[in-house]
Amino acid sequence: EHADFECIDCHKRFYSINLYQEHREEICEYRCVPCGLPGCIELIKWFDMGAHFLSMKHQTILFKLTTDICTRKKHTSDTANPFNVDSNIQQELMAINENMDSIPSAVDNSLEDCKRLNSERDHIQTKNNDILPQGKEIGKELQSGNEKFKKCMDGHTETEKQIDDAKNSRWPTKPLVLDMNDTITFPIAKQPNDINTPFSIQTPEFCTSSWGYKLVVRVCSTYISGEERQEYLSVYVSLLRGNMDSILVFPFPYDIYVSLCDQSKQKKDIVSVIKTGDNVSAFNRPSSDRNNEVGIVKFCPLKFLKDPESNYLKDGVFFIGIFIDFLNMEPKLV
Repeated sequence: EHADFECIDCHKRFYSINLYQEHREEICEYRCVPCGLPGCIELIKWFDMGAHFLSMKHQTILFKLTTDICTRKKHTSDTANPFNVDSNIQQELMAINENMDSIPSAVDNSLEDCKRLNSERDHIQTKNNDILPQGKEIGKELQSGNEKFKKCMDGHTETEKQIDDAKNSRWPTKPLVLDMNDTITFPIAKQPNDINTPFSIQTPEFCTSSWGYKLVVRVCSTYISGEERQEYLSVYVSLLRGNMDSILVFPFPYDIYVSLCDQSKQKKDIVSVIKTGDNVSAFNRPSSDRNNEVGIVKFCPLKFLKDPESNYLKDGVFFIGIFIDFLNMEPKLV
């Protein structure tokens, strides 16, 4: 079992007797020592001892002690006689002498405490000088942390730029690939008033990896006439001809999950899946630039975006996420 020591003043715990003794004798700011003046029973933090000696409370006790030494309770006049008075005076003088002898001892104790406190102060100053190089090292680490934070902010700025590009209908020209979670998310710029008019937006082409399949997504509004008379948000996916098709497996074997991202803290994304096994012809090796698109006509009611308090359309942007289920994880659908 390890040693376990607790400082009685600050309650800090130590697992080494050396660290505990060093803390008690030199470091603990809450360590208290007695004043040393008869009648003053207060425990003082060692670094406040000088201030305590000058305090009104300490000076009052010192004055009272001096007064008590020099003055004794008067005897009633009816019981006094010359012999008793002389005897009492001698006794009081003896008591005064005894008490006077105790004053130098108290003063010596106070002086010793002052010397010890000065020594501890010098030791702490030495410790501080030793800590300064460590402070410089910490400063270097903070500078390194600031550089990492700057890189993070640069990445955040790039994300904001992509959102601005989406709002201005400009897509980045750099080829896009899925992230480490096999996911890619597209910001779609649409003001609430624009949702009321038919629209169709195609995302940039993207690849499952640098050597993987190439796809594209189209998001549009669809009006179902007849008895239903309902508007829907529709999402379609097309498989494109890619540079690595000759070494890839076809038909494209992985299910594609489509999500409309909830931008609130509730994170109630709307998710649906495109089963590639149900649409084999659309996922064969492309013989032209692109195969026929396949998708989800009734992905979600369009009113989810028209609602002024919608959690899916914020600041004129909604997000469509694409997840390729390479590991057959079958995420839970909402």
